[in-house]
Amino acid sequence: MTDAAGPTLLVCINRRPGAHRPSCGARGSERLADLLEDGLAARGVALPVERIRCLGRCDDGPTVRLSPGGDFFLGADTADLAALLDRVIDGWQRLEARP
Repeated sequence: MTDAAGPTLLVCINRRPGAHRPSCGARGSERLADLLEDGLAARGVALPVERIRCLGRCDDGPTVRLSPGGDFFLGADTADLAALLDRVIDGWQRLEARP
């Protein structure tokens, strides 16, 4: 799932069957992943973005997580992209500083 070379930003793109079940994919997480990649590149941050099928938090999604062992960002929204990027970069820097 993640590259042993360093942290990865995971974005759930899962789409649950049935309109009555919430899912990250149905809430725009694929577009969010694209925008996160663009935003990280624009800020010069070499943090890979990996689209995965489930982080187990679709009820609170879209779900984004820094891996390994980093923060979850629940209910991530493109409207708050700048703030989300700030939080992701802060978490990434903390992960990079770990021994």
